[in-house]
Amino acid sequence: MTKREQEILNILKENPLIAQQELAQFLGIERSSVAVHLSNLIKKGFIKGKGYILNEAPFLIVLGGANIDIVGFTDVPLVLKDSNQGYLKISMGGVGRNIAENLVRLGLNTKLITVIGDDSHGQHLKAHSQQIGLDVLDSLFLKNQPTSVHLAIMDEHNDMALGLSAMSVYDQFNVPFIKKKHQILQKAICLVLDTNMPKSVLDYVATHYQHQKLFLDAVAGSKALRAKDLLAHLHLLKVNRLEAEILSELKINQLADLKNCARFFHEKGVKNLCITLGNEGAFYSDELMQGIIKPKKTKVVNTNGAGDAFMAGLISADLQEKSLKECATFGMLCAAITLTHHDNVHPNLQQELLNKINTHQ
Repeated sequence: MTKREQEILNILKENPLIAQQELAQFLGIERSSVAVHLSNLIKKGFIKGKGYILNEAPFLIVLGGANIDIVGFTDVPLVLKDSNQGYLKISMGGVGRNIAENLVRLGLNTKLITVIGDDSHGQHLKAHSQQIGLDVLDSLFLKNQPTSVHLAIMDEHNDMALGLSAMSVYDQFNVPFIKKKHQILQKAICLVLDTNMPKSVLDYVATHYQHQKLFLDAVAGSKALRAKDLLAHLHLLKVNRLEAEILSELKINQLADLKNCARFFHEKGVKNLCITLGNEGAFYSDELMQGIIKPKKTKVVNTNGAGDAFMAGLISADLQEKSLKECATFGMLCAAITLTHHDNVHPNLQQELLNKINTHQ
């Protein structure tokens, strides 16, 4: 078997019904070349035709953003309107993509549906996804267009001082495209949404897949309002303080404010709510209990990605039918581990979790 044939076989194991044109776009080769490779695989006995190889393992789907993240770090206070000394790090990013990678590293079979351009960034995203076992084959692959990029400048405390997103390609992620994914969406054990997706897509998924658990991350204050019309459909909503204030139109300064905010979301239909509070921890609320999970003291290297790790921890624990308090506690542990690494996702998340659990036994 050639290297290309092995690559195609691995893809077919993840998505046995993928069209030849989709295979060609993903691999960056002509459709006629794909047909030749498939014919060779059939002749060699590795496949018996379209749909022969079946992936029966349960899976979840994340519909969200995938970026290349460029992050600038400095050890001294930033000076505005001047050139600052520091260093840059380029890594995989995007809220949905980060959540999806964390879920993979937590051992969950995960598919990411996102938007990927055909530039070098897009090739890098696809290669990294294949390397870690994250299935992106149902994504929207755009010809002659760039993959989205997020630029973040961190302050001397490793908190983000400024962020800039170039994500206009997501305007092309529309309802007609998502309708084509019905077969796979209806089979997922749960759907995870982030508000990088256009509001029309979020509304469509929420109203057409009500029978599945829907998790939503509000991403940023500027995008939080995209979730306002689908709150009644959410199994779990994760927001930060600012996003919660924007959606509820309530100010949050103390515990009583958090409880009032939770009442607003529950009255709108949200079953489970988590509001992250930065270094103060996370507030959780459902119909049975409310509380705040305080964070453990951690040496912070990079705050980017901590919220995404928290969300992945929530989802992972929820799928194990843990209480919301247990979900939030596990999410905080995932976030604390992520804070200690320069990348947006800790590459050894599962091992670090085991180390922490064994240490406290």
